[in-house]
Amino acid sequence: MMKIVNKIKHTLNTGKPIDSQKFILSFQDYKVVSFDIFDTLLKRNVAKPTDVFAYIEQKFGIENFKQKRIEAERIARSQSFDSEISLVDIYNQYGIDYSKVELQAESELLTLNQDMFLVFQEAVKNKTVILTSDMYLPETFIVDILNREGITGYHKLYLSSTVGVTKSNGKIFDLIIEDLCINRADIIHIGDSFHSDYNIPRKKGIAAKHLPTTIKKSHYRLSGDAIEINIINSFINNSIPSTADSYYRFGYEKFGMFLWGFSKWLHESLLNENIQKVYFFSRDGLIMKQAFDMLFDDIETHYLEVSRRALRVPILWKNYSLDHVIDMISPSKMISLSSVFDGLGLNMHDYTDLLTTYNYSFETYFDRKELVNNKKFAEFYQELSADIESNSRNEYDLLVKYLDQHHIEGKFAIVDIGWSGGMQRYLKETLDTLKISNNITGYYIGIADYYKRNVKAVPSLNLKGYLFDFSKNTTEIDKRRPFVGLFESLFLEQDGSVEKYINDNGVIKAKRFSYEYFENGKPTEEFQAIKKLQRGALDFVKSFGNPSIEISADQLFYGLEQTGLFPNKQDIKLFADFRFFDDGEINYLAKPQHLLTYLLHIRQLKKDFLMCRWKIGFLKRLLKIKLPYQTIYNYLSKYK
Repeated sequence: MMKIVNKIKHTLNTGKPIDSQKFILSFQDYKVVSFDIFDTLLKRNVAKPTDVFAYIEQKFGIENFKQKRIEAERIARSQSFDSEISLVDIYNQYGIDYSKVELQAESELLTLNQDMFLVFQEAVKNKTVILTSDMYLPETFIVDILNREGITGYHKLYLSSTVGVTKSNGKIFDLIIEDLCINRADIIHIGDSFHSDYNIPRKKGIAAKHLPTTIKKSHYRLSGDAIEINIINSFINNSIPSTADSYYRFGYEKFGMFLWGFSKWLHESLLNENIQKVYFFSRDGLIMKQAFDMLFDDIETHYLEVSRRALRVPILWKNYSLDHVIDMISPSKMISLSSVFDGLGLNMHDYTDLLTTYNYSFETYFDRKELVNNKKFAEFYQELSADIESNSRNEYDLLVKYLDQHHIEGKFAIVDIGWSGGMQRYLKETLDTLKISNNITGYYIGIADYYKRNVKAVPSLNLKGYLFDFSKNTTEIDKRRPFVGLFESLFLEQDGSVEKYINDNGVIKAKRFSYEYFENGKPTEEFQAIKKLQRGALDFVKSFGNPSIEISADQLFYGLEQTGLFPNKQDIKLFADFRFFDDGEINYLAKPQHLLTYLLHIRQLKKDFLMCRWKIGFLKRLLKIKLPYQTIYNYLSKYK
């Protein structure tokens, strides 16, 4: 019965984001504005106040703390009659003084209610503002928290544990009227408790404005009852701006927590391996470095401007046999001729006559399995060999100088999105050729099953994956594969990929390709969208900080996974029309042609499906009905 009652209370005390302007207008005719503190100006990053005790129980390993702490407060209140109790009273009943632990936990979990803070700031400009709260915590502690969160400029604090009377019985309002020498018509009180902050002051002849205890601002929540899930869900709901647009919201609610989790895992791994120097690889590594640096400052971090092309091409002179090169480029079933040229570091436009001779074009594609045995292509490739070697040696010399300039040697880690350790392999091959001592550990979002091609070339590659790792577990699931293009788009730096290295007055610099998401000197919609999304993600990481909670990679990935595997209309609208640039190819994430077109041109359907980078999004957008798209994708993947 109590569960039903509590559920009804929770429903009644849950509402939509507040309209700050309405609250500001509500007190214009009053001299004094009284604000409640807890769940009004301050919020706890837990679903309900007693969850603080669950957090303490888990963090400090105090057995049955939550139950005992609740019971101690109940007994203390039963003996206090109408007066407020203090934290000392509670722990006198508990028998062991954990007050310092509780204050530490409260400090960690308390945060500013941004929406009501705007109202407070407006009030202190030309009103007498007081703070009125029923609370057992010490006044010195509460004042410190208020100062920390920027809640200053108020006239006086009326705290029940200090003044001895409460809002719940109305006596604190009588005290305020007498203390301030005002009429009851001169004051308005604002708070979340329907009883203490609304009904009671109104019965006392004081105007009151009620706001819901729980305001639903977040659109996505992790599922589960664990205290860690409780905290992260509450934090997002408490802190996300009510005015956040869809891309910022996606970054704050889904992508940010994943970046946060990866950063925590990376830091712990580096400490365990006693690694003190880390190079984050461009371009995906930039946002990973930004997130990591927000949380940790005890490890030396660098941003290394590299790319698969910039590290791969300089070592081709050692071995540029066709099968070797094919093994180094995209693992996709269909390989474009443009991606082959990109992998070789040659400009396709410089070979138009040769293309014409062999009846090839910029739109030519090959089946990966058939390309090595294609005699016509082998002849074509042979005509490129001299240019391949010459260009590779030129780029090699500049790469060597770039690595020397950045002191790439000894024991260090590299960080990148994934997926098979290719750039780590090329870097190690270069350092080994130069006989430069190196001990490299690569940390990635995931290690895919095709990592073997790189370990085959360099058996000593040391790879570690956060979300999945086939190098450690052959039965892993490649969780990003069905929406790899969408996932990688989230990490993209707002600059072009590194082409090669150039000597600029004695300084070796990375030369970048033009940024794909700039057209005619102006940012595209994709650029603007990713910028908002990444700002949201980094704002989450910075605001959430480094609490001592552990949440699994799978749980933190769940929101992204739901978007990738089970997209709704909003997800399709947000991301499907994104273009994806990789290895010289340009494809949409999920932009199928009309179904009727495919019914008349089945081969075109096969081609478009194979080339798109968000295959479940492609199917959902094409068919537009509720179907088990993940099952369909898994079935089709067997025949790639």
